[in-house]
Amino acid sequence: MTQYDKLIQKILEEKDITYQEAEKVLIGLGYIARSPKGGSSHITFTKSQNQIITLVKTQKPLKKY
Repeated sequence: MTQYDKLIQKILEEKDITYQEAEKVLIGLGYIARSPKGGSSHITFTKSQNQIITLVKTQKPLKKY
């Protein structure tokens, strides 16, 4: 099992994950990370017009939605 597969499994088991782990998975799924101008801690990941995910980079662990 690869590290990527282990991260997916961790998410499916509803365990706490860090921003870095979520970022690896989202980029692996084809999302593009965008930071707003002005130094905000919110990072938006987009894949298409209707597939948008916003995460708070400084929150540890990430909140479950």
